[in-house]
Amino acid sequence: MTRKQYQQLQALRKSLEELAEMTSNRLVEALRRKNEALKQAFKRERADPMAQMAPAVSPCSLRDDTIPLKLLVKLGKTQEAAMAYSARRSLLLLESLHERPISGTGSVDLVIYAAQLSQAFFSCLASSVEGFLDLFIAPSLNNSKEEQSGDESSIQSLINIRSLPPGALASVVLWCDAELAKFGAAFGGTRILGNLALSPPPRDAEARRGPRVLGQGNDEVDINRDRTAAIEVAAQCVGQAFQYASENLDTVGLPLTPRLAECIRARLKGCEKEVAAMLDEQWHYITVDWEHPPTDDDIPIDERGSIPML
Repeated sequence: MTRKQYQQLQALRKSLEELAEMTSNRLVEALRRKNEALKQAFKRERADPMAQMAPAVSPCSLRDDTIPLKLLVKLGKTQEAAMAYSARRSLLLLESLHERPISGTGSVDLVIYAAQLSQAFFSCLASSVEGFLDLFIAPSLNNSKEEQSGDESSIQSLINIRSLPPGALASVVLWCDAELAKFGAAFGGTRILGNLALSPPPRDAEARRGPRVLGQGNDEVDINRDRTAAIEVAAQCVGQAFQYASENLDTVGLPLTPRLAECIRARLKGCEKEVAAMLDEQWHYITVDWEHPPTDDDIPIDERGSIPML
């Protein structure tokens, strides 16, 4: 190869790199504008009171971003592809959290709504994780020619998962954690747990001893009865959330049920011990901390402080 040919190849390579960079930038910008337009459309639809009367298929569920995302992966822009992918799926998960309930407003209907909300959210989250893996894991040549056995396909899948870009994988893991926190806020807010009369456990009788008031005993009985009923309904709702989270996320290798328990525990208003006692035995391994609150002995010692002199 002559020096002139080498310079021509270098110029051609530089031109191809510039074209690839320009193409990737345009793809990222097009995906960003599309996601922003869908976000604004979703806000307008929520603000319109008549939009709730007519069922419609959300445009967020259409996978019209598959080709641009695959092009970004081919161009080596894995981080940008992961961010664009998670942005679109965040809109889809947000719509699942605002899905209209199929039941009424009673206690039994609240449990049904908890099951509906959990199934819609976690099935969507699981399919989003599967779509992410399909986007970054290239199919092997052997799979295109002939089908492999179960052991061979699992080994090949493990090899492909190890080849995932670490930056893209970290982005999606953090995205899953953020979306789980959103579900915990919605589940513990006005959707489910916020409609229940949950309150911390009452103090001992000696601690709250005071002057007796006529009719006070009946009021306390009514309050305790309402609190017990609310805890029973809350336990059923939390059990539904754990069940659907385990069924959908464990199948894709993403066991986030313990993280979900942490998000929900903060919304139980001090009733986590009673709720944990009413849950099924299979959830004991993630609610064991609910039954035994931390004591002073469990608090780590601050090694930076000085030891007090006696």
